[in-house]
This record gives sequence, structure tokens and C-alpha cells, in this order.
Amino acid sequence: MKKKLLSILLAVTLIGTMTMACAKNENESTDNKSEQQTESTADTTSSESSDVASKGQLIIYSNTDQTGADAMVAIGKEIGIDVNVVMLAGGGEVIDRLIAEKNSPIADVVYGINHIGFARLKAQDLLQQFEPAWADQVEKGLKDPEGYYYGVGMSAILLAYMEEYIGSEIPTDWTQLWTKDAFKGKYFVDPRTSGGTTQLVLSGILSRYRDDQGEYGISDEGWQAIADYYKNAYIKQEGDDFFALLTKGQILMGQTYSGGVVKANADYDADVKWAIPEIGVPFAVEMVGIVNGSKNTDLAKEFLDYYGSAEVMSKVSKSVPTIAQARENVDAEVRAIVDSVTVQEIDYDFVAQNLDRWLEKIELELIP
Repeated sequence: MKKKLLSILLAVTLIGTMTMACAKNENESTDNKSEQQTESTADTTSSESSDVASKGQLIIYSNTDQTGADAMVAIGKEIGIDVNVVMLAGGGEVIDRLIAEKNSPIADVVYGINHIGFARLKAQDLLQQFEPAWADQVEKGLKDPEGYYYGVGMSAILLAYMEEYIGSEIPTDWTQLWTKDAFKGKYFVDPRTSGGTTQLVLSGILSRYRDDQGEYGISDEGWQAIADYYKNAYIKQEGDDFFALLTKGQILMGQTYSGGVVKANADYDADVKWAIPEIGVPFAVEMVGIVNGSKNTDLAKEFLDYYGSAEVMSKVSKSVPTIAQARENVDAEVRAIVDSVTVQEIDYDFVAQNLDRWLEKIELELIP
């Protein structure tokens, strides 16, 4: 039976929400994918029985897909935990549900939403501190510094370009887009700010200009930088496909994610490169946390100790695990991209506190 369960696990793909959303559209986010989902659950019923006696039920709220939910159910069965995954329509709905149930929480674990979403949950006192057995293996920047949530899967957010068209003017950082004459009007920007990838790019830029006395915590120089970022961009038009334009040399660069580079290279027989800023790049990270007020805290900790371990993640994850020792089965090209860049240090508590106001200002005042 154990061998049979292992075969099931090896066949199951745990595809994180951010990676799935990006694969659908390289400039969209985890949250955008969610709008097309309806709430469903992956329950604990199965034609297979478990050799391990049940220790109890764990309820997980997530914006994952069915294969991801099935993986969590199967892994729970390995250690005798009945997992019920409630799949909600995106990170926003996960957050809204947890807020609505704050005084009488139903969920024990929350999985899949990114840094910004978890920082919002933390600010609402909806998470409890914990330390999984693998916490020390997750590098700084991929987990909450105060121990409220931890990353399990990740994608690097990149500034992509085609060397054959860009010539000797190779971009090394986002700030060059609006300061180098050679790049003006030739980098691709989607004007929609609802996408998670876009929000991470903007957060990575604005965080460099933090000024607690400035408007929404940003200096005048920072707001001017964002204004110039949009003013000097090629703004996406209806029907535009970023990689189609990039690989034909019609635009020179723009935002994407690590898996998007690999997909574009295969789809367009291209050789897409990416900037490697000294400051690092934002990462879209699938996070896990324990709900404050859960009546099954010990069970949740046991599940996350096992689920997030290198042993399990190396078998079931098709995104890039945050634990380096779990990356043996990750596509070599994706792994090489992720390993080529460092994690930009961003205060996501600060971002979560201000992001809505940042986006409102950008949409109303700064996008041409």
C-alpha cells in the first residue's frame, strides 16, 4: 500500500497558483487566474484506504488547482491526517473568507497566496506564529521574518529581453528603463495593476524609495520614478502578446517570470535572457501559514512539517521549491534561471499596508 501511495504521489503535480497563472499569461498574476474558478473542495474520500490510522481532519483554504489539492490530500493520508482542501477563487477570496470568519475560524491552514496576501492576513491578526522543521532551509526573503508564514514554491519575477535585438545596451536593472534613452518607448508595460506579477514589480521599485514622511511612505523621487516608468513605456494594446512582440524585436524588454522564459524559448524557438539586478528581484512565492484560532494547531504543524519538507517537495512539486535540497526534479532550465538571481529584500508588511493606496494613485494620476 505504501508503494501504491508513493506511485500516486509521484504522479501528482503540485502546481502553485502563481506559477499556473503566469503560465496562462506571463503578465498576469495568481489572483487573475482565480476569477475563472468556482469554489470547490478536495475531500478525503478515496477508493484507496490508508494503512495509517486517522489522527483527525485538517481544513485548508487555498487558491490552488485540483491537482495541487489532490496532492495535499494524498500527502495527508501518508501520515494519517484527513485533509479537506477548500479551493477558493483566488487569493482575494481566500483573504476575504478568513476575515469574515475571524471570530469563528473554520480553516486550520492557508496555502498558496503570495507575500502580499499573507502580509495582509498577518496585519489582520489572522495568522499564528509557528516554526516548521524545515524553516532554517528557507532563505531570508522567502519567509516572514517574524515567523507567521513560510514559502514552499517560488518563481522569480524577471525583466526579460532578447540579446540579438538589444545590442550592447544590456539592461541590468528596472530603473534603467526610464533613464536610458535607448530603452525609452521600447519596453512593454501592461497598464492593468491588478496582476500579482505587476504588483510585485511595482513593489520592488517603490520599496527602493521608502520615505516614511513621504506620500504613502514613498519619496517624491520614487513617485517621479513610477511616473517616468509609465510615461516612457510601450503600453500594452488590445491583442498584444508580449513574447510575440519580444521575439520579433518589436519591443525590447518587459516583465515576466522564470517559467515564462522557459515556455517562450520553447514556443518561439527563442533565446530569451533576463536582467540580473545587484539589488535582487522580487519573487512570487507560494506561502503556507496556520490560521489564528485553529483548534487543530498541533495537527497543522505536523502536516506542514511533512508536506513542506525536502523529502516531499522533491517528489510532488513542479514549481521551484524554496528549499534548495528539494530541487533535484525541477526542470534544469527553470532551476538555472532561479539560481541566477537573488531575492530582493522587500518589507512586505510595509507593502501590504500601503499597496491599495499606491495602486489607486498610479491608476488615477500616473498612468498616461
